Amino acid sequence: MRTWTIMLAVVAFSMSMVGTFLVRSGILTSVHSFAVDPARGSFILALLALYVGGALFLFATRVGTVKEGAGFDLVSRESALVINNLLLSVILGTVFVGTLYPLLAEAVSGEKLSVGPPYFNAVTGPLTLALALLLFIGPLLRWRRDSRPNARRVAAPLLVTVLAFAASFALDPAMSALARLGLAVAAGLAVASLLPLAGRNLRRTPLATWGMVISHLGVAVAIAGAAADTAFTKETLAAARPGETLAVGPWRVRLGSVVPVAGPNWTAVEGRLSASRGGRTIDLQPQSRFFSDPPIETNEAAIRTLWDGQLYAVISGAENGGRWQLRLWWKPLVTLIWLGGGLIALGGLLALLGRWWRGRRRVQVPEPAYA
Repeated sequence: MRTWTIMLAVVAFSMSMVGTFLVRSGILTSVHSFAVDPARGSFILALLALYVGGALFLFATRVGTVKEGAGFDLVSRESALVINNLLLSVILGTVFVGTLYPLLAEAVSGEKLSVGPPYFNAVTGPLTLALALLLFIGPLLRWRRDSRPNARRVAAPLLVTVLAFAASFALDPAMSALARLGLAVAAGLAVASLLPLAGRNLRRTPLATWGMVISHLGVAVAIAGAAADTAFTKETLAAARPGETLAVGPWRVRLGSVVPVAGPNWTAVEGRLSASRGGRTIDLQPQSRFFSDPPIETNEAAIRTLWDGQLYAVISGAENGGRWQLRLWWKPLVTLIWLGGGLIALGGLLALLGRWWRGRRRVQVPEPAYA
């Protein structure tokens, strides 16, 4: 486990460096890319070879000095952690291959390929759900060995999962299978995350246990947000004149006017939109910008984040007749993704504080003094 943990750390650092090289060198089109500059790309590639190569060299030469921990059975918390790591590694490999394959195919054959959300959703979605199902039972297992019957302990989360899956058909019969499974697993995982607290004195429960519970609850909330985004997003694409109103989900969006604006190194047309729902009105100002050096046109989306979702607006070039292309999205409950991430961070902080607190309470008893 110790060697495996070190190797995972090296791989995680290596992938962060590879990502930096891909977007900062301009190989991939990204909002984080700089201007095309072979010298800068070569410099980052040299750093990548130095850092990653050095880390792998140190691992290869010193792995023999790492002492292995105690063994563990197949049914144990350690095994659950290993399976967790393997699933995350497969997801990493899937994203890595999906990102680099179009570049390699273009370099070899000259044919441009595009790998987008359909591929990543179809491959990583089921793996993520399998990872979430593992969290149903993993925290309930004992370290090293567990011979207890745990099927009864996960009966309640499994029942909630089945009920949520059935309820999704009544909620939206046309929902995609992946979104339906995501909502069902998220509901079951939310219940399963609380099981480690069952039968405990909550006032005497260690902070590390609270951290684990809150983190796993955060995973459930984030999965629910991602599934809700897939299932309930509404989109409207239309050409509108100033004064016209469009509908997207529960919102009514009116294009008030389109005005020219200028920035430090760009000019733009800015749409003045007002969106209303239930008596509340918010303003949106999407822009279509043009940069002269180098000549490039970009769209600056207007985003308003509310407690129950996010509203997006994008404006592009004018058409004949004074119409402007507007693209509107309403993403209900997508904010749960951020809430889930916050809960995961809070859980990790509580776990660290719990470990620090246990260290402080370990008071070494001094040896008795003899006259």
